[in-house]
Amino acid sequence: MASIPIWKDYFVTIGTSAKYYVRVRQGSTTIYQGIAYKKPGATNVVVKVNDVIADYLAMTAPGVPYSYPTATFFPVQFTVQSSTNGSTWSTKATIDIDWDWSFKNGVDLSTNGMAYPITGRITNNMMLYQSRYASGTPTTTAYYGATTRSITPTVDTSISGNGAFYDMVRFAGNRVAYLNTNTYAVYSSKDLTKIVMGGVTYEVSKKCPKYCLYYLNPFGGVDHLLLEGNVQKHRTVKRDTFVADYDNSQPTREEFNYMNEITESYTMNTGLLTDDESSRMPYLLESVQVYLVDLASPTTFIPVTIDTDSYSVQEYKSNGNRLVNYTFEVKVSQNQYRR
Repeated sequence: MASIPIWKDYFVTIGTSAKYYVRVRQGSTTIYQGIAYKKPGATNVVVKVNDVIADYLAMTAPGVPYSYPTATFFPVQFTVQSSTNGSTWSTKATIDIDWDWSFKNGVDLSTNGMAYPITGRITNNMMLYQSRYASGTPTTTAYYGATTRSITPTVDTSISGNGAFYDMVRFAGNRVAYLNTNTYAVYSSKDLTKIVMGGVTYEVSKKCPKYCLYYLNPFGGVDHLLLEGNVQKHRTVKRDTFVADYDNSQPTREEFNYMNEITESYTMNTGLLTDDESSRMPYLLESVQVYLVDLASPTTFIPVTIDTDSYSVQEYKSNGNRLVNYTFEVKVSQNQYRR
């Protein structure tokens, strides 16, 4: 059967009995098991399985990883099984799931692509990722003023099938090309000005940004945004204390600070954006897979959460005929503890 985008509700008919044991498996791993009952007036027991599968994939398929995992290509296949006694199981459905959150039924990502960076700007010391459904190596050209150079993204030749990319994000259908642009910073004594990969242009920033965000876009691909505006780092300390018995004739502690919980957060400004760039900001602000990179250490990815709950979609005219910028809050997703 054709693969199902993860956003689409998918129902499986189990049978006509009043109740069944139901489980969902990925390979030999059971990711869910429970009991399903027939609704009053219904003929069959019917279960919806895409929410269970989405939770499983979100927990087991991280975004941009800390290290290169063994490549596993998607879509991922799941089986839905039922039992009347909890021990003997029969398969009711086999489903191929694509990690596509575009919410646009019928979009052909192999034609329209999966790479939609907000600004597309890069620096000479960052990692450049591009997700794509197409197999094979994308046409990639580096520009040094009027001089061009064809380059080849890193390819994992150990994977069966020529030209298969490392599946860096382990999501449905992705083939991720990645380049360390520092390797191509200078060529023929000229500085790199842009890279065109798979039809998408990435221009070298004229500024020197310190931070970059990588994120899962709604089409299942990984994009990035250089923070070319001001970025402020904050640390909040929550102190856990208790008051003990004390002797007021001695200079001892009455209140003890036994643990501090430290939260790191950032106030980020995008810098000036065009209307076209601004229209892609929801891809970042509404993503649940976001990673922060300090470009002093460009291969270290820190999981973060967008902490801004609401924002205004801005355009040039609505902003008084001025270029727009966004300010939003980001919080590191794991606190630090000192005891």
